[in-house]
Amino acid sequence: MIYPLVIDDNESNTVILPSSLKADGRTAVAFGSFLAPCTIISSSGPSDSIIVAGDVAQRLLIPFAAKVHVFLTDEAVHIGPLVGVFTAGFTKSPHRPVGGRSFFFAKLLAQEKQVGGFAFLFGLPHIDWEHGTVNGYFYTERGWERHTVPLPTVIYNRLPNRRIENDDMFQTVTKTLQTAYGIPVFNGRFFNKWEVYRRLAVHRDARPYLPETSAYVTRQTIEQFLNRYTGAYVKPADGSLGRGIYHLVKKKDAYECRFRDEHGETKTTLFPTAMALWHHLLAHAPLHRYVIQQAVPLITINGRPTDFRVHTNKNENGQWQVSAVAAKIAGRQSITTHMNSGGMIKTLEEIFPNTAKRETVLARLRDAALTLSRCLDETSDTLIGEIGFDFGVDEQGNIWMFEANSKPGRSIFKHPGLKEADERTALLPLAYAVHLSKTAIIDPEAFGL
Repeated sequence: MIYPLVIDDNESNTVILPSSLKADGRTAVAFGSFLAPCTIISSSGPSDSIIVAGDVAQRLLIPFAAKVHVFLTDEAVHIGPLVGVFTAGFTKSPHRPVGGRSFFFAKLLAQEKQVGGFAFLFGLPHIDWEHGTVNGYFYTERGWERHTVPLPTVIYNRLPNRRIENDDMFQTVTKTLQTAYGIPVFNGRFFNKWEVYRRLAVHRDARPYLPETSAYVTRQTIEQFLNRYTGAYVKPADGSLGRGIYHLVKKKDAYECRFRDEHGETKTTLFPTAMALWHHLLAHAPLHRYVIQQAVPLITINGRPTDFRVHTNKNENGQWQVSAVAAKIAGRQSITTHMNSGGMIKTLEEIFPNTAKRETVLARLRDAALTLSRCLDETSDTLIGEIGFDFGVDEQGNIWMFEANSKPGRSIFKHPGLKEADERTALLPLAYAVHLSKTAIIDPEAFGL
């Protein structure tokens, strides 16, 4: 249940709970990492508000009145939660604190009104370790505001890329927040394609969705894949946005390699032998950090290969649900469906006007996404709250998983028909953060805290 929080400067050292919540001898109130001893009583009237004395709010650094959740332990009343969204790339602009990404984060933080609690944006420079506080960015009716608050109850990791994520300083800070302060962090790492494949391959339920994949890109594996399948993709295990991908096909008397050059143009080169092709790849890519994957003949729309982005999120109960589905149609002559290579986004209604066919494809995509989300979750040693899948559908209707992303991009939501899905995928991470916060407070041993 969500309660209105009222800050009353006429009260002193007191927190008044709604009559439905019993004080039961509790002697402190908590907000984020701060705890303040005070008098706690239950209202004798019908009020559903939590009234916090002004001096208590000041000690706890509660920034403003809001709608909040209340979690009760034997010792304290926990108000919040206080959710920190951790990122990098901050600017000096008060109106665009993270440049072009500011709009997305504003939309995300604005969901706190529906979810309940406080959510803010922060990075390394904003942490005051000496005082255990953060000078974070809140998005309010007045726009972006800075407020100093305690360290958060839970952290949603939105570091923008692998380079920053792997930086020693970011690694140390993230680990310190988790271990020294006991703060759960979800979506803490980008996925690696080979690691994802290995983890899913041990699950019987997941295996039918996996195209054959190998972490060894050699002349032998190239020949094996091209003899066995219609083609193969060689791609970076830690890549994104379709960069650095090679599409290989065995012709009658040659090996074809298609790729995007540094100008974004699709190039095609023929090689007489697999050895020559392999040497070309060796000269242009660090193959020890690549995988080779079976190419799947996809369904086409107007003659162009089409795949599907499916977002899944954990909800307020910590359960997986499908939050968005969209089709991605490859650009002309493109080897992928990414928008930066000319791809187009369409809704399922647009590409499947036949309701029965659309519902069949949607049901299969949902089943695959939920199955794979649960399998990845079970084999992960970190908390996962959202996943973006890239699925292919072949002409027989089989579903194939090409990619799983722990920090999925937002390009599909530029389509006006996906506005509701856009809002849903912004709301659910905060809803899951509430679930994590409650678990961390009520049952900290669930995370080993």
